[in-house]
Amino acid sequence: AHSDDGGLIMPPALAAIQVVILPLYAKDPQQQASVLDAAAALRKDLTAVGMRVHIDDRLSASVCSYLDNWIERTTNLVSPMTGMKPGAKYFEWERRGVPLRLELGMRDLEKGIALGKLRTGGEKFEVPLEDPSNKVSRALTDMKSELKSRSEQLKQRLIFRIESRSDFNKRLKEDEPGMMLVPWGGDDDDEDSIKEETGVTLRCYPLDQDELPDEQDCPLTGKPSRRWAIFAKAY
Repeated sequence: AHSDDGGLIMPPALAAIQVVILPLYAKDPQQQASVLDAAAALRKDLTAVGMRVHIDDRLSASVCSYLDNWIERTTNLVSPMTGMKPGAKYFEWERRGVPLRLELGMRDLEKGIALGKLRTGGEKFEVPLEDPSNKVSRALTDMKSELKSRSEQLKQRLIFRIESRSDFNKRLKEDEPGMMLVPWGGDDDDEDSIKEETGVTLRCYPLDQDELPDEQDCPLTGKPSRRWAIFAKAY
């Protein structure tokens, strides 16, 4: 219902990961360590208020090689780093539908911010590192509202009220037939007949039933209508 050509779009309430933090590369190893420390602190602040947060600290292969050598020279430890370019990480998390991406580089750290980007699009926005939870919570709430609005608009755009059999047949010829709202008066045999003839099936009876017009006949069977029903083509 919510996904697009870029991949999944997960509603914040359902997302296994609501926020992914992407620490960016800094040439100086100590600055890189500062960025990673700030990312960890950011995750701690957000998880403290119940958010599901992941840090993607995979760095590019060339950066990993440089830092591996530096770590081994200065600590005599073997570095466990694995390489991945930032663009590939952005693409991966977008495809997976994570609601919010937070980018954190050395320049951002100096300004005391991270840069946020919602999966639903829009401009990047600043998230203060001193108190990130309020801004992130508002962003996720706004995303929830936007997804609900988009979904409702899509539903309304794809529902068509059928007043005659010709209306019904015309909709079936469209590239996007949608959902057809029919003042239904048929029975199981009528449903089977319509399915066999057109490939269309009765999907549901809407919970909110508008009052039927007086002496309304079903446009698909000619019988007196009893309730509104949604029909749609089976794929």
